[in-house]
Amino acid sequence: MQYINNSVYTTLGKIKTMKITTFFTILFILSISIHSQKKKIEIKYERKSDRSIDFYYKKNVPGSYYLTLKFDNLENCHSSKIYKKVVKYDSGSLFTLEPSNKNKGISFSYKIKYIIGNPKPEINENITYVLPFKTGKFVKIVEASNVGEKYFGSKKPVDWKSFIVYSNQPDTIYSMRKGIVVKIIDKYENDEKFKKTYTSKRNRILIEHKDGTYATYKGFDKNQIFVKLGQKVYPHTILGKLEKFNKTNYRLDFNTFHYLENLLEDTENTLKKRNHKTKYLNPKFYIDNVVKKIESRQNYNVSFNEGIKLQEFSRREKKKYEKKPKEFE
Repeated sequence: MQYINNSVYTTLGKIKTMKITTFFTILFILSISIHSQKKKIEIKYERKSDRSIDFYYKKNVPGSYYLTLKFDNLENCHSSKIYKKVVKYDSGSLFTLEPSNKNKGISFSYKIKYIIGNPKPEINENITYVLPFKTGKFVKIVEASNVGEKYFGSKKPVDWKSFIVYSNQPDTIYSMRKGIVVKIIDKYENDEKFKKTYTSKRNRILIEHKDGTYATYKGFDKNQIFVKLGQKVYPHTILGKLEKFNKTNYRLDFNTFHYLENLLEDTENTLKKRNHKTKYLNPKFYIDNVVKKIESRQNYNVSFNEGIKLQEFSRREKKKYEKKPKEFE
């Protein structure tokens, strides 16, 4: 913004008076636009009377983020120069710097990096998922091939597990588990006339679960996603409707995973030489009225019951659900 102001004063001597108002109006709008684009995570600090410094964060987006703060310069303090933390809440404290010499202040400069994800999950192995389709529907589930391995010669992750369901109609897609919507991509217009087996340009939803795991749902039609960023969803909350993938079918891709510790490392991440930053999961589903794992190329009946819906509800949510069940659809 300071650079823009310098440009203003250089230009004012060259423009006519009647153009000044218009020029400053444009500048004012530009200023509003720049300031309205908040950073996802902001770092603030407060110097205390004892010369210590408290660091805080403010998170302007939903979901967990992995944050690294690195001090380029740190004087009069023996603290670690690298600080890492998973930040989950809207705001909170990070750490405190204590001066080595109480009679002098601390001087410092730092850089931060952050990325969506929680590389320190506490996975709940007892959670039962539900298939992301309408109760009673029969679906054939196929395990997806790994794109990097199939087309680019890279090594498939040993834990690779992702599923595909093809349909002849634009099915409504439901959430498989309670969680928070942390990412939505809703910008691609699919060309159904172009026959394809793979494309990265697909509308999708990413949902974070309480235990630090995630679920991805790919294949929504443009403007047919019905949830919002930051929205809490429950088992069988409606997410959206499928796009037409090819001329004759619709397609949903879905998987569950958690992030790894190398999430913020600057590693090569091309499709041919990919350093995997996720671990895929193979959870249990409530299928055909029993709990079991998915097997590829099998037909399944989508099952659902109230016990599955309530398995991760808090006491408060259960009481509210008894009075107003429609608020949890």
